[in-house]
Amino acid sequence: MKTLTVNIEDTLSEKAITSVLDALKLEYELDDDSQFKDETERIMANSYLSDKLTQGRKDMEDGKGTKISLDDLWK
Repeated sequence: MKTLTVNIEDTLSEKAITSVLDALKLEYELDDDSQFKDETERIMANSYLSDKLTQGRKDMEDGKGTKISLDDLWK
């Protein structure tokens, strides 16, 4: 299974997208992100993303990551 995330800003687009998904007989979930204060809160509420962040932090603590200095980030 694969996950596709689409950010929908208006109800007209939402209706069009859900109609297409219904016609294709695909399962989907609609999440109302308006209850979140910021992007971090929205990400942490998603169990998949939260697990990935937690795993990434653990990997860094275990020395499995690569640190890049902010000065070298855009070189």
